[in-house]
Amino acid sequence: MRRRSPKSPARAKQPEPDINITPLVDVVLVLLIIFMVVAPALNNDLVRLPTIQAADPKPKDEDALELTLTKDGHYLYQEQRLDKDALGRELRAAREAAAGRQLLLKTDIEVPYERVRATLGLLQDIGFKGVSLKVEERARGERP
Repeated sequence: MRRRSPKSPARAKQPEPDINITPLVDVVLVLLIIFMVVAPALNNDLVRLPTIQAADPKPKDEDALELTLTKDGHYLYQEQRLDKDALGRELRAAREAAAGRQLLLKTDIEVPYERVRATLGLLQDIGFKGVSLKVEERARGERP
């Protein structure tokens, strides 16, 4: 029996596998740009905030926990959809973890006041003392 040497012609002609990642990077960058453009638009269309005459020029707490009440009856806590029971558990855990953190309540203009009041009552029971309401400033001459 004859053994082939490592430098035989049959072995030298086989191509080495090489991964070309340039097309993958191109696709990922295009998707990243699309998501960066679309994401703010999706978040702003979720709720129509109530308007007021003179909004505070600067938010009181920029690192606030965010709770959103949608007109279709859902709760969004930190952009995560929860039911009422899960919301209570999450808020209690957040209150225990960071007692001094402010809560920002965003609610659609079409949400019934009873639901807003019930949510504020839940927040008070949990122990959130300062709840800020997110609003939009009304343009001059605009009717409420």
